[in-house]
Amino acid sequence: MAYEKLLNEIYAAVSLKYLWKEYRPYFIKSESPDWINESMDLGLEVSQALLPHDGQEESFIEKYLGCLKEELPPVAFEKYGERLNFYNGRFWAILPQQDVEQDYLSKAKYRFDRKLEKLNTNYVDKKYNGLYLFLHPSDETDIDAEALFAYMRQRQEKTEKYFDWVFLNCQKTIYVCDFAQNTIEPIVLPKNAENFLNLEAEYLRYCHEWVDGMALDT
Repeated sequence: MAYEKLLNEIYAAVSLKYLWKEYRPYFIKSESPDWINESMDLGLEVSQALLPHDGQEESFIEKYLGCLKEELPPVAFEKYGERLNFYNGRFWAILPQQDVEQDYLSKAKYRFDRKLEKLNTNYVDKKYNGLYLFLHPSDETDIDAEALFAYMRQRQEKTEKYFDWVFLNCQKTIYVCDFAQNTIEPIVLPKNAENFLNLEAEYLRYCHEWVDGMALDT
């Protein structure tokens, strides 16, 4: 599924808070990148591994997430049909097309390239930079983390600014790509951790309005 951007951002920060051994408090909401961690001198951008046509779906989700079924425009049902997913009567997600092969590696490469370009043009300047990518695989064995790591390392060799860490969220495993150490470390989510992180992220998303400068925790 593809979820709301802010919810993704909060989930990413929460998952690193609880699971990443390098983490130090705390993340502060920002824009370009999405989070700043002053104690780590780190900027963190959060994104989904999407191609351009997926971006249209992402924009639709951003606009109508949480709306009642009858509040969606008729064209949505014509375009997405049964892929529209509802929770408690409200629009929640667009399901992937079952008959279309999901090339997660290509999607991840495309999104990484776009974010690397953005890092080198208009991000807040921090000593360290991180990128958190949701890959949404239907089968985690589809993800060749080593190949993606090699691609990202090669792409960053000639750029002035680069990502020190890239976090590949594959649902039950988060791969930490550390380019300073040239390592990939999998974080396997403990039992019930995925449900806890989802609930925590949803709670934080809706407990108050998020504005720049707001801390994830204190």
